[in-house]
Amino acid sequence: MMLAAFAHPVFDSQRTFRELLQAMARPAVPRALPILPPSPAPISSAAMAIVLTLCDATTSVWLQQPEDEAVRHVRFHAGLKLVEAHKQADFALITDPMSMPPLETFALGDPRYPDRSASLIIQVAAISSSPCLQSLPRTRSGGEVGRGCSDAALSQDSATPPQPSPARRGGSTFTGPGIRDTETVAIDGLPADFWQQRAALAAQLPLGIDLYFVAGQHVLALPRTTRLLEG
Repeated sequence: MMLAAFAHPVFDSQRTFRELLQAMARPAVPRALPILPPSPAPISSAAMAIVLTLCDATTSVWLQQPEDEAVRHVRFHAGLKLVEAHKQADFALITDPMSMPPLETFALGDPRYPDRSASLIIQVAAISSSPCLQSLPRTRSGGEVGRGCSDAALSQDSATPPQPSPARRGGSTFTGPGIRDTETVAIDGLPADFWQQRAALAAQLPLGIDLYFVAGQHVLALPRTTRLLEG
């Protein structure tokens, strides 16, 4: 039996889209996705929420691990076009970052149309940010939980205990549009040379790729204009 998708497709996708806009406007700051739809392995619920929100019949999508059930699910619920070559994709869903293709081999756009580039949705083991997370869950009274809290890691497993802060874990520091000074974040589960690959693309601006990292219920966005300072 095929899994369901968003219970209320229009309203759920609108709520998710607003969070994704905020994630892009505030790079390197994790945000909690409001809705986590059912999703077949190896696609996480957070990644599926992004696919259902941003992808439709006009977009081409590459699945790194195109399991049969996952292919049927995204085709039925999103109506998107799946491509076999990642270079042809508007969106790429990376479910095993350690074996993903080099970043430079995805669509980077061209000088006349830099927007004709790929966005990557990358499932990672954990994300941790400093200072505390934005858009935290709300209490029944409407207040946000965790304001003034200490650094904590967000992992695929919600039972995972809090981890040390990014600075103590060798996180990466970013600056750029949407960041007042700097943001430091640690993203676990990426290839050892991932940030070197991304830094190499900076010289090609405005060409490049935009990144969405997901772990557990959270998404963290890094548009191509966000610059790595150290890490």
